[in-house]
Amino acid sequence: MRELDADAFDRAFGELSARACWQEEPGYYPRYRSRYEALTRRLAVMAPTQPLDVLDIGGGQFAFLAQRLWGDRGCVADISDGSFASLREEGLDAVVWNIAADDPPVCRSVDAIFLSEVIEHLPVPGHVVLERLRRILRPGGILLCSTPNLYRLRNVVYLLRGQQLFDVFDLPGVRGYGHVLEYSAEHLAWQFQRAGFTDYAVETVSFEHTPHSPLDRALAALGRPLGRMPRYRENLLAIARAS
Repeated sequence: MRELDADAFDRAFGELSARACWQEEPGYYPRYRSRYEALTRRLAVMAPTQPLDVLDIGGGQFAFLAQRLWGDRGCVADISDGSFASLREEGLDAVVWNIAADDPPVCRSVDAIFLSEVIEHLPVPGHVVLERLRRILRPGGILLCSTPNLYRLRNVVYLLRGQQLFDVFDLPGVRGYGHVLEYSAEHLAWQFQRAGFTDYAVETVSFEHTPHSPLDRALAALGRPLGRMPRYRENLLAIARAS
């Protein structure tokens, strides 16, 4: 088990927030700090103390944190290479990989994978991507996946108002998508099982944050009492180990 004290995380996250190599606008990261801390802490609890090979699907913030906190060897996989030069300046490897359409671009295996707020953007069944990731995990390797909960209050309100919930569902291409599909806990668990994982769990959680838009802030305030009921919590957190 690794150590992760509050001061060490504060320093690493402050360094992350000050960098200009990420895709999102700067205010995004402090707003969603609780999610970054929760997933990083889960890795600390589950991983051995020696440095690991860590793959971050998406922006690279988790690979950055793991590198700064424990000296892990971080790699970022994304659909485009727009931020790769900046990532490499930070000591992170980076590869182009459209995980919705392609097998891994290199023959490498890793000890841990972060798939945070990504699976809901992929216009393919989740198990297709999860199976690709399972194949590159070393025995005992860890996959941490976070995604919005289908039953969150925002979606209930959108349905009542007749608003479109998701982006169009198209064949995988070379562009990014919005949310094309969100999962319930049961549906996400089925995807992990279908992908060949035998050691996995899906939790309903709420990562505390202040939403950006006024409507979402109002919905978050209204939804806090519902957070006592697991079904309606804002997020799902799935953790799996490779056998």
